[in-house]
Formats: sequence, C-alpha cells, structure tokens
Amino acid sequence: MQVISPNLSIRPVSASVNEDGHLLIGGCDTVQLAEDFGTPLWVLDERTIREAARAILSGLSNYPDARVLYAGKAFLCLAMCRLVRQLGLGLDVVSLGEIYTAARSNFPPEHIYLHGNNKCEEEITFALQLGEVKIVVDNDSELEMVSRLAERIGRKAKVLLRVTPGVEPDTHHYIRTGQTDSKFGLPLESLPQVASRARENSRFIELLGLHCHIGSQAHDIEPYMEIVDILAECFLDLRQSLGIEMTQLDLGGGLGIAYTEDDEPLALNEWSRLIAEAVMDRFTTHNLPCPTLLLEPGRAIVGTAGVTLYRAGHCKELPGGIRYLAVDGGMADNPRPVTYQARYTPVIASRMHAPRPQIPVTIVGKYCESGDIIVKDAYLAATTGDLIAVFGTGAYNYSMASNYNRTGRPACVLVADGRAEIILERESTADLLRQDRVPARLLND
Repeated sequence: MQVISPNLSIRPVSASVNEDGHLLIGGCDTVQLAEDFGTPLWVLDERTIREAARAILSGLSNYPDARVLYAGKAFLCLAMCRLVRQLGLGLDVVSLGEIYTAARSNFPPEHIYLHGNNKCEEEITFALQLGEVKIVVDNDSELEMVSRLAERIGRKAKVLLRVTPGVEPDTHHYIRTGQTDSKFGLPLESLPQVASRARENSRFIELLGLHCHIGSQAHDIEPYMEIVDILAECFLDLRQSLGIEMTQLDLGGGLGIAYTEDDEPLALNEWSRLIAEAVMDRFTTHNLPCPTLLLEPGRAIVGTAGVTLYRAGHCKELPGGIRYLAVDGGMADNPRPVTYQARYTPVIASRMHAPRPQIPVTIVGKYCESGDIIVKDAYLAATTGDLIAVFGTGAYNYSMASNYNRTGRPACVLVADGRAEIILERESTADLLRQDRVPARLLND
C-alpha cells in the first residue's frame, strides 16, 4: 500500500471540492459544517491523522523496537487520546491536566511519558500512582524530588534524563529547545554526575535512558543525525565510565509540516527511517545493543489534519491599496501568528473556484490588538459573508487558545466518511462566568 505523508501537503488528505465549489473535508461540506456548528469552528480530519501515524510507523518497520509518542501539547482531549491509543502510539504529556486527560481516557500508563522543566509534586505523584508512567527528568533537583516522592508512596520511578545536546535546528528561536542555553534539560557535562546520583538512588529510581528534543517545525535531517551521534556517545560513556546500562533512547522530534507553498518538510516515513537507520548504525559501531527508540513527531501527526472555518465580516480599504477583511475569530483561537509570526494558507471555502485577485487582502481577527492578523497579503477575492478556511491549524491552536476579550473558545468536530462529530463543545458566555466569584462586600448596590 502506498505511503502518504500528510505533512507535505497544506490541505488535509481528504480535502476536495464539490460541484457547488464548496470545500469538503472528510466527506463533509464545510459550508454545511459552518451552518450546523457555527463559526469559528475547528475541523479535524481523522483520515489525515491516521495516514500520518501510518507513515511514521512505516519508516520504523525495520527497527527492532520502536514507539512513536504523540505530543499531547499539540492537541489533546478525550477523543484524541482514544484515537492515539487506537493507532498504537504512546503519549507524551507536560502537565497535570494532560496526564489527567490521558488517565480519564484509560490510556495505558506504560505508554505515557511525563515531560516538563518544572514539574510540581502533584504532577509527579499522580504519574507515580498511575504505575508505569515514564518520567523525563529535566534537572538534578527534579531527580531528587522524584526519588523522594517515589519513596513516600512506595513506588519505583521509571526515569529518562533529558539532555541539551547543543544542536539548533533552523526554526524560530522561541521553539528551539536543544541549544546549550535552553531552559530545558541537563548540559552534557552534567550528565555523568546526575546519572550517578540516579544509580545511587536505585531503590526508588530506575534509569531507563536518555531524552533530548531540539525544537519544533524542523525541516532538515542533519540536526537529527547530529543528536544520534551525540547520544550514542553518551550511552557509551556512561557504560564505560560508570557501568550504567540503559535501554531507551528518546530523540524527541518536532518535525515540520507545510503551512505554505514555500515550506518543504521531510516526508514522515523518510524522517523516521533515516533516524532509525542512524541509531542502528551508531549503536552497532559502539558495540551497544540497540535501545528502544522513541520518537515524538509533534505537530506532524495532527497539524495538517486541522482546518479552521471563519465567517468573513467587514471589509475595509485604506489609502495606498491596503485591504483588510475581518473574520469572526482571530488571535484567541490562533495565537501563533502574533506569537511566532506563523504563516498560513487560506481559501474561500464557500467559493473555491473564485478567481485570484490582483490586489491581496490581509485577513484580520476581531480582537482588540493591532497584531491580531491571521494571514497577511492573501490573494483571495473574499468579501463579507464568505466562509474562510485556514489550513494547518490542527496543532497548537486549541491548546494555546484563550478567552481574550471574554470570548468563548470554538467547538471542534472530528470528520470522517461524511460524518461530523463534536469532540469539543463550544464555550458559551455562561461558561465564561463559571469560575467568577463576587465578594459579598461588592453585592451591596
């Protein structure tokens, strides 16, 4: 069967256009979706998620023992946990909320990895109580905390140590995490001392292996080849100098997707295959057994699957040919453009065959910030009332969304085979008041 790598395409795998010129996702007419569920609306294509997982796993087929971990921070809810489990993937989580969501979905604890640079006692204790959750320790003091809490509740913590290998991918500096001055992980020179402490606490700490992650939205294979070399050396050094044998190697991930026509990421299956081959080669060269290989492809699983639907509102033309088209969402449902200068590709979902105009329009949100720009200089002949679809919004849109300007977050529907099912309800104005409390002294009118 042919392997499809969804991250190479801007649109979801199932995207098509019907005879009315409407965009279809998962066999569902986006115009009808907007009518049924309202806008803004997050639409998630199940087929794209499944194809992405299949592509990555196909690249690992010749490796003796490998597992792909889905990044919960990209997009997580109960339905996504169930889908990830169905696909045979593990899950990496970074907060109590994420690990609690996984637990409520009955996700297998042995396939959960808890990350984070400042885990609190509650998060670590919850992970230990679940039983087989792996804890990726970020620093020396966290190792001490894990050991202490494991002793308190009578459990042995299964641990990986996160290191910063000093490798920097070509991506935005806010989403690089492998450089030497990163807030994440242990400097390589500190690794022997921390690994030694883990061994000294072997009653309550089982050191399984090493983890690193160099950043997000990476397009090139070279940085990954560098970290394979570096971590293979770490495995060898710890074995020779301290007699520490480890069984797991987590190389992180952060593989990019195509947000625009200019983006040229690696195919998912090629990325995972090249990494797996490099690990086998380097570890064999060092006479080391091949470890269990863990990869965290991040947004590459879910990013392309997501499409956001907006309803176009007011149009505005300014001197100098500047044109603005406002939509009914913006930075509260997608903060990435204002945060990372992220770029996206929009279409008119209700008029897919509309001609390309000579003058571009900037699609802006409804929020009270000048930086609330969704797509700058989009060549769309869009006007008031049109349905606008923005591709590539499956990752980090819902998870980074806010209630800015006291606005409820959109609904999310999962689409497959012509069916659309709610997996996240739209927040109502009543939901916005749910946490509000008024001191009694302010109730006197």
